[in-house]
Amino acid sequence: MIEITAAAANMIKQGLVEGKVVRMFLAAIDSSGASYGLGIGEAEEGDKVFESRGVKVYMSAKDAELLGETIIDYIDDEEMGTGFIIRGPEDEVDGCTSCANAGTCDHDHDHDSCDHDHGHEGCGCGCS
Repeated sequence: MIEITAAAANMIKQGLVEGKVVRMFLAAIDSSGASYGLGIGEAEEGDKVFESRGVKVYMSAKDAELLGETIIDYIDDEEMGTGFIIRGPEDEVDGCTSCANAGTCDHDHDHDSCDHDHGHEGCGCGCS
């Protein structure tokens, strides 16, 4: 249910603190759906644990009820700034760093290196 991009996994691993876990939490619900946040915290009894790219993400069972397919990415963009982005596969994205499969593509040099399915609408990486 949670996919972490290579860029996000690298940043999360750099920020891990011994004895703490990565927690994802429900930040808000509005007309566009649920929004989530990330933080470092304590594991709690009953947590749901999701793992991707060697990173475990802990979440309360209650918050996880609304969770669908989710992609955690990290951007470092002069215009947008730096930080984690948590989105669903239906969210509008553009640019190579927004591609959930960026770790398997060499977008900077050769868009033909993609080995993932762009689907009917494309994945937003700019390769299709």
